[in-house]
Amino acid sequence: MSLLEAARTEAEPRYEFSDDWFSGNIPLFAQFLAGLKDRPCRLLEVGSYEGRSATWLIDHIATHPSAVIDAVDAREHPKLGRNLAATGHPDKVTFHLGLSAVVLRTLPLDSYDFAYIDGCHWTVNVLEDAVHAFRLLKTGAIMAFDDYTWDDPAQNQEGRPKEAIDAFLSIYRDQIELLHCGDQVWIRKKLPGEIVHRKQRPLKGPGWLRHPRKQFVALGRRLRRVKSEC
Repeated sequence: MSLLEAARTEAEPRYEFSDDWFSGNIPLFAQFLAGLKDRPCRLLEVGSYEGRSATWLIDHIATHPSAVIDAVDAREHPKLGRNLAATGHPDKVTFHLGLSAVVLRTLPLDSYDFAYIDGCHWTVNVLEDAVHAFRLLKTGAIMAFDDYTWDDPAQNQEGRPKEAIDAFLSIYRDQIELLHCGDQVWIRKKLPGEIVHRKQRPLKGPGWLRHPRKQFVALGRRLRRVKSEC
């Protein structure tokens, strides 16, 4: 039985969940993380809630005895600890209680095989999480963003994930490979030999903005001519 088939057919009597915003994404997790199964991988999760994604990762990906998960959340849900304990391997998870913008700065660089961004959905927070988490990934590692298309008028007063994810994809386009774009976005951090920096297009605007050195040289020449005429 494949990883995806096992994930789809497995019952969850051990766990106690109030909501299910995760199961629809299992095919993507199974597809892109299959190579980490039974390996001593290190996984990062920003936003844990009741632990549905963390318990799935423990059951299906972090199966090696040395595989671990760092989970970050500003709030510890009452059901999180019980669900992690129900996996039989709660020691695999280190829970970091605090703001992700603070906690991610304390974690080791170039150390993670996978990062899942599903914390605060406001634009600035998502962008901060993406930038900080990307620095923590090993080259060749995978990062996933949840809720790319999320837009709840009751909660989007400070923006949505989409604008942050779009900005990240644009700025880091030479350093990443886009694996999937839908309700979730999945990327791979390129190896150094794969990175090709594309030539930047000139900025629009006055000529002196596009070629400041040439303009300063020309200005110097004009000033010298003026001085000689005085």
